[in-house]
Amino acid sequence: MRNRSSVKVQPGLLLQPFVVSQLTGSLIGSVVEGSEISGPEFAVTSWLGAVGGTTPTELARDLGMAPTTLSAMIDRLVRKGQVRRTRHPEDGRSYVLELTAKGKATNSRNGKRFVAAMARLRSNLEEDEEEVLAALRSLEAALRKTL
Repeated sequence: MRNRSSVKVQPGLLLQPFVVSQLTGSLIGSVVEGSEISGPEFAVTSWLGAVGGTTPTELARDLGMAPTTLSAMIDRLVRKGQVRRTRHPEDGRSYVLELTAKGKATNSRNGKRFVAAMARLRSNLEEDEEEVLAALRSLEAALRKTL
């Protein structure tokens, strides 16, 4: 076993985002603690709150989620009364996902906690936020092209 104090190993191009994802999940977990939704469900409901309503296909693409993973999550959110499915106005084979009143209330509660968490994160960020976001968006684009 190597002496960790003498060698500083830095995660690489794929491991670093994994580490960031794990830490992000922990922070979001603290935001949603005490509500009836999980961190990943908060990502879905937040996105629905931002866009108003969308199809599962669009939502999966926007969030970079596997459709099967998203489908199971949608089912849970519908059972919890956070999200509803409504008939797609132009495509009878599809449906649109929207937040319910309960979902909007949960998002409001979690949103306030999210704003506080973001303020704490920004106070600890050593780089310019827009530069960090630009780098993340560049990595996202490269990953989407790769996949």
